[in-house]
Amino acid sequence: MSIALFKKMIFMVLIFLLMLSVQVIAAGKPAMLFYYSYDCEHCLAVKTDFLPGFIEKYGEHFEFTELEVSHDAYRDSLYAMESRVNFPEADKEYPAVYFMGTMLEGENDIRLKLEYYVRQYLANPDSAQHVNNEVLARVPVFIDIEAMKSDKIIHMAYFFKQGCKECGRASEIIDWLESIYGVVEIERLDIQNKENKITATALGIQAGIPENRILSTPMFFIGGDDYLLAEDISRNALAEMIQKYSISGAPAAWESFTQEEIAGAEVFLKEQFKSFAFFAVAFAGLGDGINPCAFATILFFVSYLGMVGRKKNEILIVGLSFASAIFATYFLVGLGFLQFIKTMTNIELMAKIIFGGTSVLCLIFGFLSIYDYFKAKEGKTGDMMLQLPTFLKKRIHKTIREKSRMKSMVAGALIAGFMVSILEFACTGQVYLPTITFMVGVEGLKSSAILYLVIYNIFFIVPLLLVFAVVYFGVSSQAISRIMESNVGTVKLILACVFFAVGGLLFWAAFI
Repeated sequence: MSIALFKKMIFMVLIFLLMLSVQVIAAGKPAMLFYYSYDCEHCLAVKTDFLPGFIEKYGEHFEFTELEVSHDAYRDSLYAMESRVNFPEADKEYPAVYFMGTMLEGENDIRLKLEYYVRQYLANPDSAQHVNNEVLARVPVFIDIEAMKSDKIIHMAYFFKQGCKECGRASEIIDWLESIYGVVEIERLDIQNKENKITATALGIQAGIPENRILSTPMFFIGGDDYLLAEDISRNALAEMIQKYSISGAPAAWESFTQEEIAGAEVFLKEQFKSFAFFAVAFAGLGDGINPCAFATILFFVSYLGMVGRKKNEILIVGLSFASAIFATYFLVGLGFLQFIKTMTNIELMAKIIFGGTSVLCLIFGFLSIYDYFKAKEGKTGDMMLQLPTFLKKRIHKTIREKSRMKSMVAGALIAGFMVSILEFACTGQVYLPTITFMVGVEGLKSSAILYLVIYNIFFIVPLLLVFAVVYFGVSSQAISRIMESNVGTVKLILACVFFAVGGLLFWAAFI
């Protein structure tokens, strides 16, 4: 008799005795089985915060048994009970409770539902006992370990992510596999690591995983062509995969990729990130464009044009010229900063300092924007931190007044737009410069950074163009100003989101 078969028989006897005790207890008080793990924080929360009060209230009505799943027999008991109640694989987590035909798993379900099921039992104990007997009479599905016997090494790659709930359950299944099946070698790969991300992508492309699932977790690969994704991972599914390769074995496919395959995976990741980056850069530009600093300048400009008697068509022409000057000025400033950052980031240490420092700066600006949000809610917009100093506001207004009087409206608007852009940069640059740093920091964007500069600046002037458009169609600048003033807090929250997003992406670019 093999050691594996002997262990299986021991486990089966222990499980049989445990189930027998449940049925014996059921003749008097029903059994409540609590499965938990020592290293599960949710289990600890339920044990210390919920169970003492719950047992004090209802404990006289059942026999409570704790089963720590690091013991093989208790873990197999849990698997048996899950099999009996056909518990969904995707919902399995710790802690778990079995009571009178019902299985609850996860801290939230136990806290919210366990008392309800106990009350149901107390209201109708005969019905609950009938369900319990029916469930315990079912024969659980056990995996035939002997059928998986192999002399060949079977390599598997397991991709996980820290904090992933499903990954915790998958890791437990791995421990079970390695404990009973010595020829299985599983390499654990954190998908947040850059090299592992490339490896997962190459394996995903080779196995034909849908593009939107290639970097999902948890995920298993075996033999190069077979894989299991989160919702499909179970002991039975992995056992079937292992049995398939029990004769031939399975090499570590991820160790034999060609340079072309690795390059293909890198290109795929860059293209995926570019599609996301377009929205990130566009959102940053749009958020910057509705910055209170920029919007106040736009409204003053429109109001002044109306005050000096400019007609609608003239306002439209002047507005387009003003917007074009701002676009061109911001683009050229961004281009200069882009080239500077590219030069500096040729030195790896300097790159980390620039990206890391800018990431911290973004976080500071994000919290300051939240501070400004609360000030705006209190009606104290003058106390907001992220705004132009008074002397710059006056200088901008003076520039607009002077250049708007020029005989050539277009020339005046172009000069005003250029000068206002430079003066206003102290405020709007808070979003612009970190976004440019992000463009340089991500390898997939660096080659297309100029295109992303254009995208950013197009979206930056969209609010300005909208203001000129609504004024052209008859909405007063005073009405727009009232709308803006009533939504300053919302704008500040949007800017906080922009700062946090750009800061997080910069941190990712620098250190991950």
